[in-house]
Amino acid sequence: MTDTMSRSGPPRQEGLERPHRMYSLTDEGNAEKHREIPCTTLTSLPLPLRSWSQTLQNRCTYDDIMSYWIAYDVITFLVDLEMYHPSLHDFLTHEEKEKELRFKPVISRQRFVLSRTILKHILLNILPKETIADIVLIRNEDGRIRVKDYPSVNISLSYSGTTIAISIGKRKLGNDIEVVRTVHDKKITSSPIFKDLHCKDEKEHIQQVIHLWTLVEAYAKLHDKNPYPLLNSCSLFRDAHCVSYSINKHSILTLASCQEQFTDALVWLDSSGRGQAKHDQ
Repeated sequence: MTDTMSRSGPPRQEGLERPHRMYSLTDEGNAEKHREIPCTTLTSLPLPLRSWSQTLQNRCTYDDIMSYWIAYDVITFLVDLEMYHPSLHDFLTHEEKEKELRFKPVISRQRFVLSRTILKHILLNILPKETIADIVLIRNEDGRIRVKDYPSVNISLSYSGTTIAISIGKRKLGNDIEVVRTVHDKKITSSPIFKDLHCKDEKEHIQQVIHLWTLVEAYAKLHDKNPYPLLNSCSLFRDAHCVSYSINKHSILTLASCQEQFTDALVWLDSSGRGQAKHDQ
């Protein structure tokens, strides 16, 4: 895990001038055995997984967001679908409400409403805006979510089960989160990427397949591509640098960037302070 996760609360201001170090947890059973590594080019797979579990130390409130934004290139906020409430519709534009109705499954509608609402509240604590109504989300020609008038703010969203991963960065990025589960899609499992994984048992094989799929998805989002055609290649990722997390030993999250080095923080969002005046529309 990153060193942000080893201390309580957001990064201290006096430490911002020193670059954040990135760690890989080489032994999940021993938190002391960390090996410092940069975000690596994926010329060899699989990438090491960094262990992460939800604790008070990696809790983030709205008041903490700016400190993280100053200290890191990328912040990923984990949001649980339990935070959904029908009142969140009030923060959607007319166009967003129409788009929500195009989703058939209820869970897809809830994910859409919650992710857009929480994203706007996060951005309100980063950008010089007074109300949620001032935050305008748009899609460019590649389908990427952008913030109107703020091209330097980069966003990537991913959903799996009841978890939403919202990544916001100062450079172009892609993210993907997946619940660890058996994959039955033959378009995925027949790919040369998933051959010769050399797993010791079925549990490890399932985890590695999901891990590799998050790498493909994050890479595809980074380059605004469909992930499935990428499965035909056995030499992917040479122009990307990634970091992957094992979340509560239940899900895997991967971030991808074109930059050789990027600093990131993975936090869970505590939205209990959303009722403050500035956060109201």
